Amino acid sequence: MPFQVYKLQKFLTYPELAFKWAFFEPFIWSGNRHRHQPTAWYYIKHCICICGLFALVGQILALICNLYMPHTTPEAEAYENSESKVFEATALICYFSCCFYKMWNIFWRRKDIGPLLEKFNELFPSVVIQKKLAEANDYKTELKRGSGGYYRFAYFEEKSRARMRFMTKYFAFAYFYYNIIPILQLIYEILSPNHTVTYKTQSNAWFPWHNHNNHSTFVGFVFNYLVQASAEFVGINFIMCGEYLFGFFNTQMQLHFDYLAIALETLDATAPDAMKQLKMLISYHANLLRLFNEINSLFNITFALDLINATFAISLMGLAMVMIEFGRAVMFSAGFSFFLILSYVFCKNGDEFTDVSNKLSSALFYSNWYDGSLEYRRMIIFFIMRTNKPCEYQAYGYTAISMVTYMRMLKLSYQLFTSFRAIE
Repeated sequence: MPFQVYKLQKFLTYPELAFKWAFFEPFIWSGNRHRHQPTAWYYIKHCICICGLFALVGQILALICNLYMPHTTPEAEAYENSESKVFEATALICYFSCCFYKMWNIFWRRKDIGPLLEKFNELFPSVVIQKKLAEANDYKTELKRGSGGYYRFAYFEEKSRARMRFMTKYFAFAYFYYNIIPILQLIYEILSPNHTVTYKTQSNAWFPWHNHNNHSTFVGFVFNYLVQASAEFVGINFIMCGEYLFGFFNTQMQLHFDYLAIALETLDATAPDAMKQLKMLISYHANLLRLFNEINSLFNITFALDLINATFAISLMGLAMVMIEFGRAVMFSAGFSFFLILSYVFCKNGDEFTDVSNKLSSALFYSNWYDGSLEYRRMIIFFIMRTNKPCEYQAYGYTAISMVTYMRMLKLSYQLFTSFRAIE
């Protein structure tokens, strides 16, 4: 296998793409300092980001206003007070609140994100170390005792890239799918001779250009459609920023823990400098634990909010799909699957990291520690005791981020769905 040099920036392709689409990057580190130069494009990006935030706030206010805005016709008023309207508005507010707290977390913790990226950049093995490990392991035979292990860059880079590529394609599909339905419905109503043109947009939101019967003119429909499409575009990009940033940090942690497990398993207890190598790996592990705690502290609030928000959003969107007309139910299927996939991905990330971190104790046990000195074996025992506790991302100390939590969340969503359905 030909030797290939990897850099940290190679893992940042999709996170940087998400921040580019959001016109938003509040933190500064050595890899993006050039993008914060006070140029004309820099100020234009800030203006676009602020306009998108105004559209986001306007959309949430329009959803809330539509629930309480009185209408003169009995049909409009009856439709406004229906349970489906409340479920629909609440489900959409769940979506927009998701992008708000992710944006807030990135902006609020910007002073921690930049230094954390710098720490991973310093920890990332240099070209010299990569060449040295590649020469010690020719990749054609089993790992040699005392070779120091190797980093599985290609495996983790491709795995992370494939997941983020899938999510990017899905988010783009869900966005266009959700926003094309109102246009197709409008074309159908215009072409149908006996059908009233209702100018229905993506959601039932009240804007000042509506008339008193909750209908809009074509110009009003265009403005309404563009405002909602802009708000949804900003929202989905901020969600991508938060998810991809966590995905990047999680991939780096898996990469380093995987290397540590391989290095511990190939550690040669009979080598003259075995004690020195073991101490270096213990120090390396302590550094990784500090980084893990920083990442968990950075995202633990959003983990908890993601679980709560996704639980309610899935149940409410499911309700909206069975209680409203077919056209809108088709639209809401995009949001329903969006939260299913979003919560699955970050729970799967947490589950995979826990599995990688659990490899350390077994790697230590299967090394030739029994050939080492008494001091070496004593230190191995303490290290095994230290690695016995699994590393798990915590949702603000409430629950671990894992596939078990994901299944519990789906179960609770279904229970809420049946409870709300019984109220109707």
